[in-house]
Order: sequence, then C-alpha cells, then structure tokens
Amino acid sequence: MSKLSIYETGWINLVFQDRNKEYGAYQLRQESTKTALTSLFMGVLFLFSALSIPIIIAYFNPNRTPPIDIPDFTNTIVQLTDIIPNQLEPKKALPEIKTKNVAAPIKSAQLVNPVIVQASQANQEIAKNTDNTTIVNTTSEGTGTIGVNPASPSGAETTTAIDTGNAIINSVSLDKLPEFPGGINKFYTYVGNNFEKKEIEGSGSIRVYVSFVIERDGSMSDIQVKRDPGYGLGKEAVRVLKSVRTKWSPGMIDGKAVRTAYNLPITVQMN
Repeated sequence: MSKLSIYETGWINLVFQDRNKEYGAYQLRQESTKTALTSLFMGVLFLFSALSIPIIIAYFNPNRTPPIDIPDFTNTIVQLTDIIPNQLEPKKALPEIKTKNVAAPIKSAQLVNPVIVQASQANQEIAKNTDNTTIVNTTSEGTGTIGVNPASPSGAETTTAIDTGNAIINSVSLDKLPEFPGGINKFYTYVGNNFEKKEIEGSGSIRVYVSFVIERDGSMSDIQVKRDPGYGLGKEAVRVLKSVRTKWSPGMIDGKAVRTAYNLPITVQMN
C-alpha cells in the first residue's frame, strides 16, 4: 500500500474499488493523461497557425513591398581647387566738406517770470540804448509768441503777449507744467495696467505715439495717434486715454490756466 504512486493508474482502481465505475468519473480519470496531451498539442498547433497565416498571406500578396536594396558604401574622392579670394577695391577718398562762416547770432533779451514789487522799491533808472542795432523777434513753440518789436518812431519798445484764450500752448512756453494727481508715474501705471495687449508674433517692443490737449479745467481732449504701428494698438491707446477720469492740474502762464499740448509715447513689450 505504501509503494502506490498517484502518478500511476493503479491508484485509480484502488479509489474506485467496490464503487460504481459506470458513473463516468472512473472513465475521466483513466483518460486524463491522454486528454491533457491532446489539449497541449491542439494549443500549440493553434498558436503556430495564428502566427503563420499573416506570413503566408503576405508572401502570396502580389502588392507586397519588394525588399530595399542597400548599395554598398564606396568612398568618393572630391577634388578641391584652390580658392582665390576676391580682391577688395580701394575706397575712394571722400570729397572735402567746405565750411561756411556763419555769422554770430544776435542775442535778444526775453522776459521770463517777472516779479511784481511795490512802487517804492522799483528801480527808477532806465538804461540808455547806446547800440543802434535792430532787435529781432523771437518765437517760441506753440501758437503764442514772446518777443520784442523793433523800436517805434517814438523810441518806446512794445512787447507781444501770449494768447491765453483758446490757443493750444506748447510746454516750452509755460510757467508751470501740467501735473497729474499723484505724479506722472501714477498716470503711466494707469495706462500700463489698462492697456490690453494683442497677441503679436515676435519679440521686442513696439511704440505708439499719441498726443492730447490738457484743457484749462484739467480734462483731456483732442486725443490723436501720431504714429500707429498697427495691430490695433493705436485704437487701444485712444481707448485707454479716453477712460481716464482723473483731471490734471493745468499748465499756467502768468497765473492763468491755459490749454496745453502733451505728447505721450506708449511702449508695448511683445512676448
């Protein structure tokens, strides 16, 4: 009994001794080895067929790609000729620039920021005009002019005042420049934070030049684009400047508020 192995068929007879061998379990136990070998063979055959069918179809397919012939590598000798550099032509001497003697400009006196004092403190002495020279009118930027007219027949001199009405004055002629509440940097910060940049290909920076007029009440008007690089940046600059609600302190001449021209370059950084 102890020498009986489960790998031999004799143990099946021992298990089914005095039992019904016609039930079916006895027959399955007897043929288990044969069934296992048959299943293994069928599985190997099926796997081989699955791998072989695509190869067979590709072999008999008339449209199959022919194998690529790779030519043998051969060393090619390239003959280089001597390179002759181009001869540089001698530079032609530039003609001498003749200079003309320019007459020295005639200096003219200009009244800037006069100070009003009491009559008792005024200087009663009047300087005599010893030079018999013609005094030339001087013109400053803007629409108004400051200058001295030629001597009148009576010997008295007259001055022309700046028109402080509806004329637009350049900042050069002002006694006091316009100021933005909080400083000009606050104005630049507002424009930069509210300027919507378009998606522009490339890198670097683009400048938009705009101009406007600061009215006597500090409001901004006549907003124009002097140089528009395109991409809708000019319209965007006008939109941002029109959205400013804070009023400026206007420019002043002789203590009076005047309309002042103002130019502003806006730099847009491209990513």
